[in-house]
Amino acid sequence: MEQNAYGFEFELEQIKALIEERRVRRVGLQIPSGLKRVALAIAAEIYKETGADVILSGNSCYGACDIDWKLRGIVDILIHFGHTAAFPPGNGEREGEGEEEEDHQLKEKIQEHVFFVELRSTIEIEPVVEMAVAEIRGDSVALVATVQHLHRLDGAKAVLARAGKQAVIGKDGQVLGCEFGSCAESTCDEVLFVGSGCFHPEGIALYTGKRVIAADPFMMRISVFEQDELIKERYNVIGRALDAKSFGILIGMKSGQFNLDEAVSLQRKAVAKGLEAYLIALEEINEEQLLGFKVDGFVNTACPRLAEDFVHFKKPVLSINEFEVVLGERGWDEIV
Repeated sequence: MEQNAYGFEFELEQIKALIEERRVRRVGLQIPSGLKRVALAIAAEIYKETGADVILSGNSCYGACDIDWKLRGIVDILIHFGHTAAFPPGNGEREGEGEEEEDHQLKEKIQEHVFFVELRSTIEIEPVVEMAVAEIRGDSVALVATVQHLHRLDGAKAVLARAGKQAVIGKDGQVLGCEFGSCAESTCDEVLFVGSGCFHPEGIALYTGKRVIAADPFMMRISVFEQDELIKERYNVIGRALDAKSFGILIGMKSGQFNLDEAVSLQRKAVAKGLEAYLIALEEINEEQLLGFKVDGFVNTACPRLAEDFVHFKKPVLSINEFEVVLGERGWDEIV
């Protein structure tokens, strides 16, 4: 297959060199769901050129925090596509000497056995940024992107300058997973996000309060996300859960989504309020997995990006903050 097939750089030459240098006999590939269609071609190329056995992960892949450690355990090295390495890949705050040592060991383990390929896009983003100019209301915007498009932000900045708009790139301009620091402190009133999907622009709008113009260079589509509209959707979910008498507290068992202490704490708070609450541990959180549990609603303590899927569930699925509103421990205006 071509190195830049499907609009991405797969870095196959570097992968082949790494396999040969380390004399790898068995390699694992972890690829985002949207690119599973090219997984077989990548596997075939690596096997043909190196002779190494290739095992594909069929599991979901939400980010650098979501390393397939079970697959890693049966291969010599794991190639993780589509994300920038994050150390440590956990959620929640880490405190204490013991946790710091665990994080250090995990970092070393990742650096030794997991190779990250960021999948830099070969698609030009200038055309879609030109389309986005019409949606920008102010004179300046915070310019951010997923890792696939970071190397093209200077071109986007030039397009905006020609249109009389100032682009401010905070940090390196990257939106990483559910971390929005690159635009949270910007003094600009709006954010221009370059990338695909709804998770990142929704998160930016919710957690910064800024109007977000999302420019998808693959679909050549412009979407606008505003905090007020998104909060209304979340208010509706909370409202549906107010009369619930029983909840399933969901514990994500993926390495970067495990939040047991928070889940136990929520269960105890719910029981203290006279509600029924049960701890449910899952590798994959989807509606099919939850159908058999006879509760009125669920609380997600795992990856926040799963909220994209939850809106379609028949039963309400709350975030931690939203559940605290139901419990009366947080105000409606404090859900983000």
